[in-house]
Amino acid sequence: MKKLLLLIMTLALACSLLAGCEYMDPADSDNPVAGAFDSVKGFFSDLFGGEDTPDTDDTDDTTIDDTPAVHEHDFVLVKTSKATCSRDGKETYECECGEKKEVKTDDAFGHSMKKARETKATCEQAGSIVYKCTVCGTKEEERFAALGHEYGESTEASRLIPCTREGCVHGKLAEGNGKYKDVLVFTFDAEDEAAIEEKYNEILAMLDSAEKYNAAQHGYSETGALADAYLVIDEKHTELYELVLNAVTQRQLAEILYYGNTSNAQLKENYAYMMEYYTGMISMFYSLSQPFYDSMYREFFYYGMTEQEILAYLADSNAVSDEEYVALTARNAEIEVLYQEIGNPESSAEVLELYYEFVQNNKRIAEIMKYENYLEYAYESVYDRDYTYEDIAEYREYVKRYIAPIYCDLYAKYVELMSDPSFVSKSSDEYNTMFESSFFNNVTANNYLNDYIDLLAFDTDKMSVSFSDELNNLASDGNLFRGTYRGAFVTRLSALDLPVAYFGSGYDGVFTVAHEFGHYMNEIYNPDASSQSFDLLEMHSQGNEVLYLSYMKDHLTEEGYSLVKVYQLLNMLYTAVTALTVDTFEQAVYLDTYNGRYASTIMADNTITADEYDLLYESILIDFGIQEWNSAEYWRYVTITSPCYYVSYSVSAISVLQLYQMANEQSFDAACDSYLKLFTYTDDYDVLTTEEVLIYSGLKSFTDSMMFMELSEFLSADIG
Repeated sequence: MKKLLLLIMTLALACSLLAGCEYMDPADSDNPVAGAFDSVKGFFSDLFGGEDTPDTDDTDDTTIDDTPAVHEHDFVLVKTSKATCSRDGKETYECECGEKKEVKTDDAFGHSMKKARETKATCEQAGSIVYKCTVCGTKEEERFAALGHEYGESTEASRLIPCTREGCVHGKLAEGNGKYKDVLVFTFDAEDEAAIEEKYNEILAMLDSAEKYNAAQHGYSETGALADAYLVIDEKHTELYELVLNAVTQRQLAEILYYGNTSNAQLKENYAYMMEYYTGMISMFYSLSQPFYDSMYREFFYYGMTEQEILAYLADSNAVSDEEYVALTARNAEIEVLYQEIGNPESSAEVLELYYEFVQNNKRIAEIMKYENYLEYAYESVYDRDYTYEDIAEYREYVKRYIAPIYCDLYAKYVELMSDPSFVSKSSDEYNTMFESSFFNNVTANNYLNDYIDLLAFDTDKMSVSFSDELNNLASDGNLFRGTYRGAFVTRLSALDLPVAYFGSGYDGVFTVAHEFGHYMNEIYNPDASSQSFDLLEMHSQGNEVLYLSYMKDHLTEEGYSLVKVYQLLNMLYTAVTALTVDTFEQAVYLDTYNGRYASTIMADNTITADEYDLLYESILIDFGIQEWNSAEYWRYVTITSPCYYVSYSVSAISVLQLYQMANEQSFDAACDSYLKLFTYTDDYDVLTTEEVLIYSGLKSFTDSMMFMELSEFLSADIG
């Protein structure tokens, strides 16, 4: 093998020495490779075993000269290249053998660059200068880093600290005071879970060992041995209640913190765990209701309640303690988590499957809770409405007749305005400020809303309230959350008795902040008003939006306000009409019946199946006459996260549009006074129905056909 390799290498060497255009005689003494050639010849001789013998003349004495003739190049000019900005001038010559050579004639004369375009650096965007050669057009770019913001001084917590660079509208909120920094953290762990279970078992053991109730022996008394014994177990029950309340708050915090960063695996795990644990914990807590009723402590535990109230409480407690109820509720929580992970709910087949299971679970939950159907359960028990789902039938017809046509006209008006380039150019900046900018970083938008909020205050015997002060507290104390979850809400943390607000990405414009701040102010003024219906709660929020729109009439240009008004009113009517289509959809699904458009297809097998959901909703849009301006997939976004809730949005939107009408026909101050009464009715009445609160506030009921007629006429004239 080694010999063969050596032979190959030697042949390669020999070939390389012989390569070239000009031939050299290896015997020529002037040839620099002659010695090397002799060495090669010797090597071959040794390799094949031959000896170096003298030449003999045995065969022929004739000498033949086979030395090839020497080639001499004859180069001819074939190409001339003039000098350019970046290349030397040259002449190219070529020999008939293919050999080429180049001769430099001139030096490259370089680019003649002039500034073609300049983009100045701003606070957030890099700048650049583009140069262009006047001779060849070559471009070069010089880039500059973004300047970064230069902030001024803080004035008040809810107002942004403005950037001082000319033309920049960016700002930032000041650092908070950290009031709740160490409180609003998730801390629930296995020890907390064990403490709840231990306290529960301790109380259960005491109830098991207690005497069974005997009316003759165990009547209520403020003193005595039985009263003393009850004080002991009542103290244990209070301790359990506080542990449970803390766990409820931790569940709320887990949800809020997860919404703040939905890509964080640990936060997601905390949220999923607390969602699952919550149902079982609540079931365990309420499972003590029956043992207390059966024990000698009955009249102490249920003191102050009527027999009817006690039986209703027991029925609910036993229902939520039912193992099947717990399993169904836990599964629905899982479904909600799975739904939120779907990136394309508008086309996902998984949404159909999840929603179908969700509906079946809710139907069974309603049966366990002793309701005829889930709609009845949701309207009465979950959302504490003053009306039934059957009552919505007449309201639905009013909306179809008076509001849906206005909604379609308003949508067409919006499309018309947005199709006019001249109008858009005059109004787009103000439109973007009001709808595309964030309250939390756009100084102009932030100041607009703050100036409006400064006007809202009221003094009552109950308390003095400044909306501005409360907005500053929210911005400063640390109970304001922002994050990646696309949504906004206000909730009260149970154990802390503290309202918190969350604003997600894309849900932080001035109208959204106004909406949620209406909820927040009700939590400030009526923290104990747990009996308020969700319809009324939405009036606090949507009413604030309507008032803010009325306020901006005197603070925007005519063109700007025209577009802002049309778009915001469109949002309000969209809510009023589309939210009702969702309720109509849910009534059909939960009652498993439908008699509208395409009913013969949808109800062909006397039931509504998952693959018919999209057709059902499309049919409802057609029945309302709004299919041209609505997405047929809208139901997919709201029916799992907020089952049977959306009718409250509709009732609220219709009701508070009267405030906009009042502001235009009477005065902004009159509308403002009416709006504030939606909060302060509790000064005069402990409990009022939603309809009664509206009348107390100087507004007509959403059941009043005259209200619909008057509102429809006003809106038609207002939008032109």
